[in-house]
Amino acid sequence: MSASNPIPIGGRRRADQLLAGFAEGDAISHEAIRLRNTLRTLGYDSDIFVDPRHITPAIRSSCQSLLDYRGRADDLCLYHYGISSPATDVFRGAPGRRILIYHNITPARFFKGYDDHMVRLLTDGRSELGELAPACNAAWAVSAYNARELRDAGFRNVEVFPLLFSPDSLALEPDPGVTGQFAAKLFTILYVGRLSPNKRVEDLIQAFAWFHRSLNPFSRLVIVGSPRTAPRYFSMLRMLVGDLDLPNVCFEGFASPAGLVAYYRAADIYVSTSEHEGFCLPLLEAMHMGLPVIARSIGGVPEALSGAGVQYDDLSHIELAGLIHKVATRPDLRAEIMESQKARIRDVMARDVQAELQGLLARLILRS
Repeated sequence: MSASNPIPIGGRRRADQLLAGFAEGDAISHEAIRLRNTLRTLGYDSDIFVDPRHITPAIRSSCQSLLDYRGRADDLCLYHYGISSPATDVFRGAPGRRILIYHNITPARFFKGYDDHMVRLLTDGRSELGELAPACNAAWAVSAYNARELRDAGFRNVEVFPLLFSPDSLALEPDPGVTGQFAAKLFTILYVGRLSPNKRVEDLIQAFAWFHRSLNPFSRLVIVGSPRTAPRYFSMLRMLVGDLDLPNVCFEGFASPAGLVAYYRAADIYVSTSEHEGFCLPLLEAMHMGLPVIARSIGGVPEALSGAGVQYDDLSHIELAGLIHKVATRPDLRAEIMESQKARIRDVMARDVQAELQGLLARLILRS
């Protein structure tokens, strides 16, 4: 069998994926869809199987219930892992070759005091990770940062397969309702992502308070993300805005694909204050949409940016506000940032995902 054709003779033509959940706007879910399509292009039959309790109606037709998964000895079973789930036992018992795709496990400490159930799931997910190592024929990490975690947990045959980025959904016409809502010419700082404690959105709110009051009163902060991830954390963020008596903070909730395009187009700058990231796909989205990006330099963020944008560490809220102001008001600095980001997006768009996947599968099969 040649490395250019990872499908061996003998009829093994299934490569299915398992997920803990499946949701519109979720990076892992969209990665699974693109991966399924690429696998089909390579000649595999491929479907996505998900815990039926965690499938959103909008994309239910794109997956099947985990209860319906029936693996065979000559199949490939790929498991997107980031939390404890019933899918773990299904993956462990799959009779074919097993590939773990590691998206990182958020440290449970971030959720203490906000969601005890999530603390248990993340704690269990971390303990189960090492137990999965002997069961895997290969492990693919979405960043080198994640790959180091896998090796530390005892995994062998670890390779980096960066999180997939597709600009197709960002080419939609923007939602006119969102566009009209933000038609007023205010300097707009944008955050997009889960509203979970590791994202440290409170740091962004407090930096915006300094920015708005001391540097640019004609400004607003737009926060796009579902409040359902961690409702108590979301309530804390709302209370913080109230305690600061801070105007122009817009909690927009979940965004449709067309709505997301409108938010990116309405913004002037994208800022991430997250303290834990395995990769962080919205950074690529923001760069693709032409926004200068500022992000805390943690986890997989340096890999996602790859030298583009502006990375920071150990800044106070006042200092972060000053950094945002500097990027906003210095055309020379902004031009330098934008050139670095354009180069990064060119590299991302030049990626040959099909060839990468073909090589990964060929190496897996040759090792078997």
